Amino acid sequence: MVSLILYAFYCLIFAAAVTPSALLIRWGAQRCLGNGELMLFLFLFLCFVACYVFLVSAALVVGLVERIMTLGFKPGTYSTGSSVFARWIVYSGLHLWMVYLVLPFIRGNNWIKVYLRIAGARVGRGAFLNTQHFYDPYLLDIGDSVVIGGEATLTCHLFEGGRLHLGNIRIGDATAIGAHAYLTPGTATGINSKIGMNTFLQRNTTVRNGETHLSLPSMSLRQAVRLMRKGGIRE
Repeated sequence: MVSLILYAFYCLIFAAAVTPSALLIRWGAQRCLGNGELMLFLFLFLCFVACYVFLVSAALVVGLVERIMTLGFKPGTYSTGSSVFARWIVYSGLHLWMVYLVLPFIRGNNWIKVYLRIAGARVGRGAFLNTQHFYDPYLLDIGDSVVIGGEATLTCHLFEGGRLHLGNIRIGDATAIGAHAYLTPGTATGINSKIGMNTFLQRNTTVRNGETHLSLPSMSLRQAVRLMRKGGIRE
């Protein structure tokens, strides 16, 4: 029953976001259909425009709703019985709809930055964000001229030991984050840092100015032991 109520709530929000597109399609249908092939082409064109209008409207409407839902959320640890955890569960469901229904189509352009700012993130000038995987953006701080590669994940939450952990992620100016990198709560990078492809930054990791963090490529256990003996890997 609770799930049905939540889905109804999410549907209501997205219905508000899709309303401008629906009105545009209805207007086009009334004026274009039944008036020849050229008007039919115009109607189809309006349908595609309506898709774009929906993406923009969803970024604005859902971003605002998410910001309201997360007011008062701060970095910290919360039990499953807390009001913050209950609110976070409701918020996360809505945010996942955005991650998979809207953000894949606006990543890499200015609208995803508009959405993140409305949702509470600080996004610097000249940032290029080629991923939709931003979780808990109200705890994100992205500097100027940052580049984030495709399918990289920045998640400001972890669930460990039966508790929800929320933490800020701060990305310094001119930092480059490679495709499929994974950043967790409490991580921070300095200015002009580099995070390699598929690199996992553990909780509360700090990357200093100009520093580069890379993940090791796949290797056999024998190769890994040999590398450790040579001092290439520190335990």
